Amino acid sequence: MLFQAMKTAAGSGTITTDSAMEATNDATNDVIRNVQSFTSMLHLPSWFGRLLFIVITILVMLCLVRIVNHAFRRTKDAMLASGNTDVTLLSFARYVVVVGIYFIGGVVVVSSIPGASDSLTALLASGSIVAVVVGFAAQDTLGNVAGGVMILFFKPFIIGDFVRYVDSNVSGVIEEITLRHTAIRTPENKRIIIPNGTINSAVIENANYADKRICELFNVGITYESDMEKAIRLLRDEVMRQPLHLDVRTPEEKLTQPEVKVEVVELADSAVILRAWLWAADQTDATALKFALNRSVKNRFDAENIEFAYPHITITK
Repeated sequence: MLFQAMKTAAGSGTITTDSAMEATNDATNDVIRNVQSFTSMLHLPSWFGRLLFIVITILVMLCLVRIVNHAFRRTKDAMLASGNTDVTLLSFARYVVVVGIYFIGGVVVVSSIPGASDSLTALLASGSIVAVVVGFAAQDTLGNVAGGVMILFFKPFIIGDFVRYVDSNVSGVIEEITLRHTAIRTPENKRIIIPNGTINSAVIENANYADKRICELFNVGITYESDMEKAIRLLRDEVMRQPLHLDVRTPEEKLTQPEVKVEVVELADSAVILRAWLWAADQTDATALKFALNRSVKNRFDAENIEFAYPHITITK
């Protein structure tokens, strides 16, 4: 019954498919006849006109794809610069347009080959068989396309967001969302390609969702002999001196709380662990802030005789 239902559904669309193919064939043959009439004036073989038409069609198709890619890329850069979140929709639409150009170009080329257009029409007419074959072969592809549409509609992330793919512990910037996959550019400038069907059902940590500000934890271990209160003041002062540091306190909190929160989070076996909460505008600034503090805190603690704790072994006889 399933096969019969598919056959009935496919049969209902045969007239439309045949009409479209016939219209394409007629238009293509008209152009080919004009090209052949021109080549006959040059005393060239009749098949040369069809070959010339195919070459011209392919060149035009490639030129159109290049123009579309260039136009979309320039528009995408302008939208990213202005912070327009519709850049994801634009990137997705580009692939739809490109696929459409390739499809139309392919149909025109096939229609220009004697006998090939009839074979293509007959193949499309047998819709039930094609539907079964394509259905099994394209399950993953259709799932990825559906996943891309869901990403486009619900926007769990957009191009330019810094995300972490929790399942694989992969972090990076969303660089591209296509019909099939999402591309993530890692801090090492590598591209991670994840099928849309996979990433759409995965756990994604988005640093830019709703609020781009990032809080990083900065731990420092000092010895028990060091002045703990002095170390806290120095650590807080070094954070406040960093240009990438953000003061996220509300007006009410500014009356009672310090600008940088620093606490003693652990009394370890050989160290007193201090922790500072670092706030930055985004993930990139937070990483740069943390790296800058490694240097400045080391220099400041050395100058103020605050000793860092580190593993050591005492050997006695």
